[in-house]
Amino acid sequence: MKRLLTLTTALTLAWPAFADDHDARYRLIVADAEAARVTVADLGHAETMVFEMASPARLYLGPDGRHAWALQRDAGQVQLIDTGLIEEDHGDHSAMILEAAALLPAAAAGEVPVHFNMGGDRVAIFWDGTGAATVHAASGDLAALVTLETGAPHHGVAVPVGDMTIVTVAPEGEGLPDALAVVGADGAELSRVDCLNLHGEGKAGGFIAFGCEDGVAIFDTSTTPPTGRFVAYPGEVPAEGMVRTLLSPRDAMALVGNWGPTHMAIFDPSSESGDFAFAELPAPRMAWALDETGMEAFAILADGRLVRLSALTGRILGEAEGVTAAYSMERGVVRPMMAVAGDRVAVSDPAAGQVVLIDPETLEVVERLQIGGQPQSLLILAAEAEHDH
Repeated sequence: MKRLLTLTTALTLAWPAFADDHDARYRLIVADAEAARVTVADLGHAETMVFEMASPARLYLGPDGRHAWALQRDAGQVQLIDTGLIEEDHGDHSAMILEAAALLPAAAAGEVPVHFNMGGDRVAIFWDGTGAATVHAASGDLAALVTLETGAPHHGVAVPVGDMTIVTVAPEGEGLPDALAVVGADGAELSRVDCLNLHGEGKAGGFIAFGCEDGVAIFDTSTTPPTGRFVAYPGEVPAEGMVRTLLSPRDAMALVGNWGPTHMAIFDPSSESGDFAFAELPAPRMAWALDETGMEAFAILADGRLVRLSALTGRILGEAEGVTAAYSMERGVVRPMMAVAGDRVAVSDPAAGQVVLIDPETLEVVERLQIGGQPQSLLILAAEAEHDH
């Protein structure tokens, strides 16, 4: 890629550093794929907390870094978990510490909540069953600030941008949406960008990008309202595919997406052409995650290997075998998911009932935490270790 831009270091100020000893304490929040429960486990502590859900959940950490949003598709509701991760002023530095986690009593109800997206101090939930999007404050209040009706049920997405929202336009008939609209707080459409069979979104700097069948739709949020454009994929691509999922980096102007079962697509949303690059993985990819900067990515492959690669070039930097057993890539199989925080990569292993913790530098397994059931969706939080002073 020719134009990979590093964002300003001011962005890192939002992530308080650990104290001088750099010790960390880790908390896992894990949702079961089949059972309606979420388990909270602190590494090094035998006790766990279990929160009962209405149905199996997918977990997303909100922009405040404290509240986990539990989307329960089958039950048609969303609940909040206070993860207990809070920022504390230690005088000479600001530290992240862990207090007790709690399931908050309120719930938002609707039909088939699927996509969750953040923007500034707001989050948006898209309800596939009705085609509605609700926008909420990130502070843990489930009351909707705005409800946007797209007119028909579909597998859509909404992304808050200030008091505006980028939201999918309902397709004619069945299938994925084919366009995105920028709408104001009153729901009035301000602009539109076509995006055939839209699926997946990610952010880099002030840009928000969406995967389309024949390219990516990119919105520049530095303008009001955001300006959108379509960037076609290059003429030569490594295999048949499209970007269907995008991950958002923190410090780099490069977005990483999947491309077919064994490739990754990397592009610069600030570039007129996208400066696309493609990387091939040695086996089909089950899940992947970025480190906290977005400079490196980790992928768990169908044969149980974990690979570390540059998120800027796609070059594989290391691999470890046997992190999980092999999994089938057939539809309906419950497969691992991943999360990264601090000096730990967490990989859920549903078939083994475990979460595997890996050192991101050496790729050595640090711990296999027995959760039971079929752990899948997960978050890992890093905080300052407890010390006696």
